[in-house]
Amino acid sequence: MAAPQPTRAELIERIRASSKEAVVLAEMQRLGFWPKGAAQPEAATELIERETALVQELNSLQAQLQLKGDPDKALRAMRQERLAAARAQRETKARERAQRQYERALQWHGERQQRIGYLGAGVSAGLERPDGKAAHAPLHKPRPERLALHGLPALASPQALAQAMGLALGELRFLSFHREVARHTHYRRFTLPKKSGGERLISAPMPRLKRAQYWVLDNILAKVPAHDAAHGFLPGRSIAGNAQPHCGQDVVINLDVKDFFPSIAFGRIKGVFMHLGYGESVATVLALLCSENRADELQVDGERWFVGGTAAQRVLPQGAPTSPMLTNLLCRRLDRRLAGLARALGFAYTRYADDLSFSASGEAAQRVGTLLRRVRWTLREEGFELHPEKERVMRRGARQEVTGIVVNAAQPGVSRQSRRALRAALHRAKGEGLEQAHWQGQPASRERLLGYAHFVQGINATQGRALVLAAQALPLASRAAHAVAPASDFRTRAAQGQAPARAAGDWWQPAPPPEPVRQRTDGELREARAARRQAAAEARRAAQPTTAAAPSARPGNPNPPAAAANPRPPVVRKRRTYWLQLFVVWLAGVLTGSGHVTLAGLAYLLISYWKGHQRWSHFSLVMLAIVVLVPVARSIGLL
Repeated sequence: MAAPQPTRAELIERIRASSKEAVVLAEMQRLGFWPKGAAQPEAATELIERETALVQELNSLQAQLQLKGDPDKALRAMRQERLAAARAQRETKARERAQRQYERALQWHGERQQRIGYLGAGVSAGLERPDGKAAHAPLHKPRPERLALHGLPALASPQALAQAMGLALGELRFLSFHREVARHTHYRRFTLPKKSGGERLISAPMPRLKRAQYWVLDNILAKVPAHDAAHGFLPGRSIAGNAQPHCGQDVVINLDVKDFFPSIAFGRIKGVFMHLGYGESVATVLALLCSENRADELQVDGERWFVGGTAAQRVLPQGAPTSPMLTNLLCRRLDRRLAGLARALGFAYTRYADDLSFSASGEAAQRVGTLLRRVRWTLREEGFELHPEKERVMRRGARQEVTGIVVNAAQPGVSRQSRRALRAALHRAKGEGLEQAHWQGQPASRERLLGYAHFVQGINATQGRALVLAAQALPLASRAAHAVAPASDFRTRAAQGQAPARAAGDWWQPAPPPEPVRQRTDGELREARAARRQAAAEARRAAQPTTAAAPSARPGNPNPPAAAANPRPPVVRKRRTYWLQLFVVWLAGVLTGSGHVTLAGLAYLLISYWKGHQRWSHFSLVMLAIVVLVPVARSIGLL
């Protein structure tokens, strides 16, 4: 593309900067009259270039002489140079600083995709820094020998944990992040009535968190053996096994731990995983997944908020699949101490969740006071407290129960009242139909009655055999009601690190953080504005109509074609300004009472409208002159 035609102002500026001959030679070469590198006129070219250099040097010397000849001007020039140098230095430092910040932001953005560096206030001290070192010292490092002892997966970092769970790192961060004030919660809370009165708060995890908790339960917690005295929530153990050691004893003692689940705080949960052999960073994430920040739900300006406590106030949720097994592992030392205490005093000891049961016969049955006093001290040292209203000491002459099972005989059994109530419900269902039968205050069904009959048989085969036969003889309500629903593979897939299938589609994933953007300095902003203005000017110049082509060059023509002048800009006429000025002219004629003022104003107004010079400053001066001169001309007889 040919170079654009230079304007008159550009040519004059170039002549001032070099010389007229240099500009003429450059234009001749640009227009093709004198190709660059041609044999002619080499001598003239050298002379012109030499003259141009001398003229430039002379101009520079004259400028220096003029500057140094005036001290004030020289001082101002020196100050301007210093200011320019200072501005350039500040701009350079600002650009370097912005570049360093941008590089750090890029580095942090990349590390955030690979590491978990922050999970909230109060819980992030045990995480790793981006350089791989501990965020504080000393850091509890992983112990592979302990992990190998129970066959636990070796997880060196939260990233390895997320990969083993089949979760994205952002999703693991979302599930384990601790916030004291949040817009969402990972638990659904509701209450259930207690047999002893009152309500029990249940915190059921949402499916996404439940998936992660099932993985922790099946791959870590379930592989660690609990104490032999623990019978709750363990495969192969039940309330029947919990009651068996206390059958036929002279005295049976039942104790209950007060606020068992809420009394286990975040630090103790984290300590369980660290004791198993995991490093502090992994143990922190696992403890956050298995704990709950109990929050109050508030409505502020129509928006729902959840306001909870600090990280130290996170507790074990009652309703999460990991909570029962965590209590069994957390109470292993408590079980060892209580079992040793009971054995030293001649008692048998078992525990089912928060229910502690002791029993003894003979001379040991007289040491109940000593046992209770030492049990209280032991529980207090382990961070627990006995419930004062649920302490029961049952002698042989009264009914002795352990976790709802009667243990007066040599074999455990269900209470006579429960068996009679079940027998009455079965008799009524057989004689009057299932519609008339009730069980535990609710309408009875064949499945509920048969299920409780099997429970009685599981506790005592002799007591439950006839009840099971009677329940099996009840008619089926319908084939659809008897059909068994297919088992869900939610837990199986979660334990394998796979996302369980959802009818609504794939699991939602947190949005990745946006890419960092480099902040531009003031100098860069000014350069960008100048570039935009230059581009706009070039676009306007390209849009203007092209001038007539220059005459064809002839060999030997001494006069090269002159540069084409810029086309005259179009005349812009403002009609609104014209009508306003016309009103002013009429008003001036009315106020002065002279038609000559109106005629002179209209004449000027037509000329300015035709030429496009409708400036209010010129119009005001002209009208003022007309208003002053017309009376003067009338007084001397010119009008």
